[in-house]
Amino acid sequence: MTVGENARDQGYVLGHSDRELERLEQQATFFGDMTRDVLVRAGLAPGMQVLDLGCGVGDVSMIAADLVGADGAVTGIDISPDALAIAERRAKASGRAAGFRHSSIDDFEGFDGFDAVVGRFIMVHLPKARETLGRVVAGAKPGTIVAFAELDLSTVSATGETPLLNRCVQWIAEVYRRAGLDPNPGTGLFATFRAVGLKPQMYGMTRIGDGGDVPGFVFLAESVRSMLPMIEKLGIASAAEIEVDTLLTRLLAEARAADPCVFYPRFIGAWARVE
Repeated sequence: MTVGENARDQGYVLGHSDRELERLEQQATFFGDMTRDVLVRAGLAPGMQVLDLGCGVGDVSMIAADLVGADGAVTGIDISPDALAIAERRAKASGRAAGFRHSSIDDFEGFDGFDAVVGRFIMVHLPKARETLGRVVAGAKPGTIVAFAELDLSTVSATGETPLLNRCVQWIAEVYRRAGLDPNPGTGLFATFRAVGLKPQMYGMTRIGDGGDVPGFVFLAESVRSMLPMIEKLGIASAAEIEVDTLLTRLLAEARAADPCVFYPRFIGAWARVE
């Protein structure tokens, strides 16, 4: 079984191909500032020990490491050895106090050794998010910060005629639905936190671009590419219908013609302290 197949079996519908790992690194361009904002609001501070759940290639871990400084440390866990290898290289090259371990969230022990447990875009991949968060809370010490950030795919919109952009978003959202996952986990953070006894504070942000926002369309096209095996497997659309190798070119042509204002998925952060 490949890493990508194993990841999909555990709910991660995007896999971990080399191209997907590159796409994960691109996320820093779009969501880095918003992620930092949520972690600052949540209370991450110098000297803290932080656990990053589903750390991937380490974007959130790097942000957290900057906030806790040299006197603190970040531990990231993920099920993908390839992603962890990239995260390790990035941390070493930057000199940040971040280390990484191969582990699923369910198999991890030692939540009580951290001052904060954080995660970004991880709840969307958890079929039983409340049970997983409940396990985190049960194992954490009183006062531990719990902070997560997720997207709501249903909030993507654009002015003008953008049928191809709309179809891309629909394909992605439908993968989550048919896989038994919530395509709007940001909205669900409130209920998820409350279900495990947390009293969340929440904050929402939206990135807004236009037809010339090429990196945004690259990110969308690469997201569809990463999901293509699942899109086909679940009977949502065929490779011939999607034509992924020309998808970016067609998205950019559509954007030039429509000159749209593009509202990216709403980014929602939630945080609380364990009582």
